Amino acid sequence: MSAFLLDTHAFIWLTENDSNLPDNLKIIIDTADRVYLSIASLWEIAIKLKLGKLSLQRSYETIGSAIDASDILILPISFADTLQVRNLPLHHGDPFDRMRIA
Repeated sequence: MSAFLLDTHAFIWLTENDSNLPDNLKIIIDTADRVYLSIASLWEIAIKLKLGKLSLQRSYETIGSAIDASDILILPISFADTLQVRNLPLHHGDPFDRMRIA
């Protein structure tokens, strides 16, 4: 069984049919048994939209129904994940990436 965790950009490119998503990555996503997206990615998108650091082709509000209509599974963030974040080495300072790693 194969599983794949989308990062934020890959998710945006996938849902917007953006040519920035490499063809080989699209094949991996399409053939994976399970495709996951962390709730942290949706949080990151919402914040970047508010800050004007990101724009989408469609309204942010439509993302939820698009996810519901797809096979993408949302990974929640739990208290146990916060314990993992505390123990991660500080190789990367991006809080959203740290949440996804945990």
